[in-house]
Amino acid sequence: MEIKPLIEYPRDAVDRLLNVIHLFRDIRAVSEWQYDVLLKRSRLVSLEPGEQLLRTGDVDQWVYFLLRGELQVQVESAGKGTDTSPERTLAVIRPGELFGDLSMLLAEPRSASVFAARHSRETQVLGLDCTLFGDLEDLSLLQLPAKLIFYRNMVHSLRWKLEVYRSKYPGHQLADSHRKLKLYTGPKNCREELVALAGQARSLARILLDWNAEFGSGELVDDESDMLGFLESMLS
Repeated sequence: MEIKPLIEYPRDAVDRLLNVIHLFRDIRAVSEWQYDVLLKRSRLVSLEPGEQLLRTGDVDQWVYFLLRGELQVQVESAGKGTDTSPERTLAVIRPGELFGDLSMLLAEPRSASVFAARHSRETQVLGLDCTLFGDLEDLSLLQLPAKLIFYRNMVHSLRWKLEVYRSKYPGHQLADSHRKLKLYTGPKNCREELVALAGQARSLARILLDWNAEFGSGELVDDESDMLGFLESMLS
């Protein structure tokens, strides 16, 4: 694994790379110097085939975007009648996808491991240190507009993933959970909205984690191939 801070790369190449990521593009449109703050807290990770990026149980505040290659999400699968818990592939992450957000939002250990696919010759991942966004009162490095953009992006991404689950299993007890959350209707572009968005993101993350636990237990699918097919389509 090779890890390099993003600021070590030529600026024009970095700008082209990040222009396809909504979060970076949106923040840059608001403030160039706020965009620079993100660059200083970002890193590019290159992985060899089969190499591990994230480990179940790890605790950190990094969120990732897959730029090139393919990643596999693996969870422990308790063997029936055995003492072993082999890991099995739960989902596939493809270029452009955001991942690692649930652990960051909930400040909990990671619930799955992530590996570079063995058939991917070149896998590159962009990592962003999201401690920048954790303290809603601290606006010394990132100002209010940048933090609002971050949490709006998180809420949008989480709601989309939950809608996919709902469309697949409309009769499940979790299907309407995210729709029951109260939407913020107060003044825009203020601290009140920021606090509401952050709370909403954490609530949505908790619901999504519950869905993922259901899939991990196999309770929502008839067989493993059905589960893999659906989760791959969700992340593509």
